[in-house]
Amino acid sequence: MDIMRLKEQGLSKRAIAKRLGISRDTVSKYWNTANLELRQPCYSGRAQLIDPYRDYITSRLENYPDLSAKRLYEEIKKKGFKGSERTVRRYVQKIRPAKHREYKPFETLPGEQAQVDWGHFGNIVIQGKRYKLYAFVFTLCWSRVSYVEFVIRLDMASFLTSLHRALEYIGGVPREILFDNAKVVVSERVGNIVRFSEDLLHLALAYGFTPRACWTYDAETKGKVESQVKYVRRGFFYAREFKDLLDLNRQVRIWCDTEANTRVHGTTGKIPWLQLQEEQPHLKKLPRTSSMPFVLQKRSVTRTSLISVDGNKYSVPSRWARGTVYFRRYEKHLELLDDQEVVDTIQLQEGRGKRFIRDEHYPEHQRAQQRKTPSHPLQVKFEALAPEAKEYLEGLNWSRVGSLREQMEKIIGLQDYYPAPVMAQAMQRALQYQAFGYGTLKRILKGLSAGSLPETPAPGSPLPESLNVKIQQRDLSYYEEVTMQP
Repeated sequence: MDIMRLKEQGLSKRAIAKRLGISRDTVSKYWNTANLELRQPCYSGRAQLIDPYRDYITSRLENYPDLSAKRLYEEIKKKGFKGSERTVRRYVQKIRPAKHREYKPFETLPGEQAQVDWGHFGNIVIQGKRYKLYAFVFTLCWSRVSYVEFVIRLDMASFLTSLHRALEYIGGVPREILFDNAKVVVSERVGNIVRFSEDLLHLALAYGFTPRACWTYDAETKGKVESQVKYVRRGFFYAREFKDLLDLNRQVRIWCDTEANTRVHGTTGKIPWLQLQEEQPHLKKLPRTSSMPFVLQKRSVTRTSLISVDGNKYSVPSRWARGTVYFRRYEKHLELLDDQEVVDTIQLQEGRGKRFIRDEHYPEHQRAQQRKTPSHPLQVKFEALAPEAKEYLEGLNWSRVGSLREQMEKIIGLQDYYPAPVMAQAMQRALQYQAFGYGTLKRILKGLSAGSLPETPAPGSPLPESLNVKIQQRDLSYYEEVTMQP
């Protein structure tokens, strides 16, 4: 071929031989192409064991293309084949072409479709609890602009909120959104008959898009977002370090803004952000609402006024105890409803197995705790004796001097003989020395009335001499003699 090319350029045999580094005889041999014979290569190989069965195998595959090599091996083995199954498998692989799925590029118009999918990204630990980590990925099919956020819940409220944020991110609503057959999207499906969840239909009606579900077990029908999930996995998440879920979502938002949507897309060859500027006039406007999406739910209330949400228990007003409470569930809080009126808000907490109780949900219990007037008349009378009477009564109780009721009645009877100021002074002195009981208090009252009780000593000073008890003291040798006696 080189000789023919140089010959056409007008070079002589000598010049061609010199340029190609070959002899003039070789150039002369290939100078005229008419003298060259086109011959098929001939390979002289040894006979193979499968040769007598080639026609049989070919005939069987023509009639039954999906016949397995193992089945063919068993058939020709009965006809006398002495080779191995591997020999048959290699031969069948050569004559039966491999089947490949046919892919047709699916092009959409600006503003026509978006695709949504989730990808599993391992686990994340929050407050000592392990959660599965998912990436919610939203992709506009024409411009290829994508929105990504990581979630630990796949409930309806979280899903609708993620979708709401994605539509806010692109600044509009496409005519249709293609979803996977997840439970939050499809409540039931029979063949190509799809029943979408009611909450999704309510959102679709409010925002003005048509939900679509891809074919079951056929991820390629939403291939654009599938490719984006892979891109998130290898282009962002791999070897990524983050403190918590909030930090991870902060990083992925920056990645979407500065990298994923600003690069030249591998399929379109254009920058998604710039394409979005052309696509936005074809998107529907977002609805005029400042509230986030919510889901209407109900729960049974225990006799202790608790409901269970995502593994945690929350208190509700006690009037719903043993009944049913209805609420609007948002991504991070609940709004309790009385008919259509919001009567309370509960913030959802992370973790599982915890109880979150608010005192205001139990007004009767709270009023009982705040009640200042005791309910028993004997206690009322006693605490009315003096300002110190309540504290004195607590000391009288733990000192366990006689019967509590009897002691209280006798002390109440002392008010007939002593005025309230003297009773207050006596109780104050009794509290100072931690001396309780009817007899002790009566002696203190008599002393105060006669004016014979000493003044209250200063803290740390020795007791007055009149209160000291004389104790007989003996020499230690006395005890030695006692212990020595048999």
